[in-house]
Amino acid sequence: MSAITHMTVDADEFLLGRVLSRDPGAEVELERAVPAANQVMPYLWVAGVQLPEFERRVRTSPHVRRLVAVDVVNNQGMYRIEWADDGESLLHGIRETGATILSARGADTWEFVLQFEDYGGLARFHNYCRQNDIDVSLDMAYSPDELEATSEYDRRTEL
Repeated sequence: MSAITHMTVDADEFLLGRVLSRDPGAEVELERAVPAANQVMPYLWVAGVQLPEFERRVRTSPHVRRLVAVDVVNNQGMYRIEWADDGESLLHGIRETGATILSARGADTWEFVLQFEDYGGLARFHNYCRQNDIDVSLDMAYSPDELEATSEYDRRTEL
């Protein structure tokens, strides 16, 4: 039975968060993260800032090999980040434990909704974060089958 978890993590706890927090005021939503070789290349939407300035700030990070503007629509930009190194441990941990990112958005603090194939995957992810000194707050977890059996309020387990 799969497990869905809602978690929060401070931007300074993971590379993507640190790189993107260089531009205060940016509203960022992770569109998807694509595994490529040994790293994860995130695609993200950015709004709330001047996009040329955002691009300049991100491109000056020593961790970013390349920032590619995929689309710009109504002062919102979709970008792909290619890392200069494999220092993104949070996204790596998500990939390594077989989780799927259902949603992720943030600025100073990020909110993730992840789905694991089972609660064992969630436990492995939690252990991965502890072993790699990534401080995440697992706010709630539930199984999709609980959605039908219980009400909205009762379906989630606070962690």
